[in-house]
Amino acid sequence: MYYKIENKECEVYKKLHEMRTKEHQMAKDNIDAINQRVGLEWETYLGHSGQQQFGRVTTYKGFKFKEPEKVDLKIWKQHSEHKDIFVPNRKTKLGREMAEFLLNGLKWHYFSIVYDCLGIEHPHGRFTFPYVEICGDVIVLYIDEKTELTDENIIEITTKDAKLLLAS
Repeated sequence: MYYKIENKECEVYKKLHEMRTKEHQMAKDNIDAINQRVGLEWETYLGHSGQQQFGRVTTYKGFKFKEPEKVDLKIWKQHSEHKDIFVPNRKTKLGREMAEFLLNGLKWHYFSIVYDCLGIEHPHGRFTFPYVEICGDVIVLYIDEKTELTDENIIEITTKDAKLLLAS
């Protein structure tokens, strides 16, 4: 279900705003770290995009490099299915180091941080990952319908209203 938080003075707004602002910075820092470490220009990646996953920021497993002829095969190998994508070559020390960097060297938040900010227990079993976005002065929140929210500052909205806020 979608919700909005407009009261900039309430604790939940401040916590979610701070969390999402940090995540936006993490995403930028991760791109910078990848560019510095990889040393090759890339145009797309293999990984998981966005915040609706365990780590809440985009994860990277491989890249489509602009100049594949410059790829160091001691570090990279072609993906078995996506031939234009290169992934770390885990058979070499340099490849294992790159894989380790992509897995553990980048910044992220665990999905439960949203529930911590809301002051509620995160769900167990099947659930939908939470979604939080800052839209001007409003925070838009999507939480699984099984999750009960009691804070009066968290206002339920329609999907249509949420999409309008997210598009602005």
